[in-house]
Amino acid sequence: MRKTSTERFLEKLGVEVYPITIVKFLLNKRRILNYFERAAEQDFEIRVKYTVDHSECEPCIQKKPEGILCRQHTSIDRVLNANTVAFDIDTNTFFYKNEIFRMVGNRLVIIYCPHPKLITGDITDKKARKINPITIEDPKLTGLPQYDKVKEFMSMSLMDQQMTCWFNYEFTMVTLPDTREKSDWCLISNR
Repeated sequence: MRKTSTERFLEKLGVEVYPITIVKFLLNKRRILNYFERAAEQDFEIRVKYTVDHSECEPCIQKKPEGILCRQHTSIDRVLNANTVAFDIDTNTFFYKNEIFRMVGNRLVIIYCPHPKLITGDITDKKARKINPITIEDPKLTGLPQYDKVKEFMSMSLMDQQMTCWFNYEFTMVTLPDTREKSDWCLISNR
């Protein structure tokens, strides 16, 4: 089975998507698509309510002196102000930086993919696959913006390959295709 550099794949695609975002999508594909399906249900309950406007968000107010937004509003801002995004035509899903996202009815679902270099303690499967979904339902949000450029790809073709990406200073992560909807992973030494 051939190994493909996720970094090179994204360079050729010409998008600003972090390689770990694509890899985490491949590792969590079924779970991510399930988030989108659940958000479409009428009785879906949004536990933590976020709006597009961050002016009344307490964590954003606390971070204002640093000139940054809270993690969730950073993702919302990125998704709504991106210029060039990647689009998986197999799943109708968009990608930008650390975010995987899609409009589901009148809700915006964003899956934030934290980088594994932030892992503390032991490296476990749960920590390596970690993703954080948020759902925004805001009357001011009627849809995604018209992006300047949308670069299309097919995730099914990536599911059949061993995709590599930088994991941390010691290791590179490699996806291990299992099925069309699931991948496992391993680490190989950078030294």
